[in-house]
Amino acid sequence: MAAEEHIEFFRIHGYLVVKDAIELAEIDLLHNHCQELLERKEELALDWAWERGQTKEQRSFKIVQANPRLVFPEIVEMEFRRWSILFASALMGEPVDFWYDQYIAKPPRDGAETYWHQDEGYWGRNLDDKGITCWMPLHDVDETNGCMHFIDRGHRDGMLVHARPGHTKSDLLFCEPDTTRTVVCPIKRGDVTFHHGKTPHMTTPNKSNAWRQAITTHMSAAGATFGNHYPWYVAVDQRTGIERTGQELEDYYNSDYYRSRTTSTHRPD
Repeated sequence: MAAEEHIEFFRIHGYLVVKDAIELAEIDLLHNHCQELLERKEELALDWAWERGQTKEQRSFKIVQANPRLVFPEIVEMEFRRWSILFASALMGEPVDFWYDQYIAKPPRDGAETYWHQDEGYWGRNLDDKGITCWMPLHDVDETNGCMHFIDRGHRDGMLVHARPGHTKSDLLFCEPDTTRTVVCPIKRGDVTFHHGKTPHMTTPNKSNAWRQAITTHMSAAGATFGNHYPWYVAVDQRTGIERTGQELEDYYNSDYYRSRTTSTHRPD
């Protein structure tokens, strides 16, 4: 369980690396099941790096996002899930609930950069200081294949202005934090990172010869509801390419299609 030094570090810095947190047998099990998501990505996944000018059929999936429960519903019973919730509750200083999880993968030698962003930039104002994420790679990660980078103490900088990159058709966002405070976090299989919903973070492109794969577990304060989005956020329906804001956005998040792919009423990360 979270020690006092873990809690204090997270409170000050807005992120935390936990070594040897997850049993390797659980990671192997997740890895084996998630390969089906890669094999059927056109059917089961979203392309977070979908480029403007590409049709749905032309998506290159330089960042694959998928709901692991589509191929492995038993994930909800795994020990790492229970542990993540308890550990995150201690870090946040209040009970948190599981919200949603994702499988995120970047292809060999061609995986895109995940730009600097704050999760709350997607989540909306209702989750102000109420969300936390556990990021668990399914193998060793470093700058070569896309490890986490955090802005030290970035959760204390407030909400930064976000925008959509002009070249993307997805709902990808970026912000411009003070990168002089960047902390690079290469970690081993079995290690995890936690970060606060306001902590700016990014992952580098995958330049290795293998898929970079990770599971994210997103949690929010008990009873919190997401919504009241910032003006920069637009939801993109990858079946049609239609962009939604306002009430149309909320209706899309509540659709069976979106829920089946993200296990949430909110964006993939």
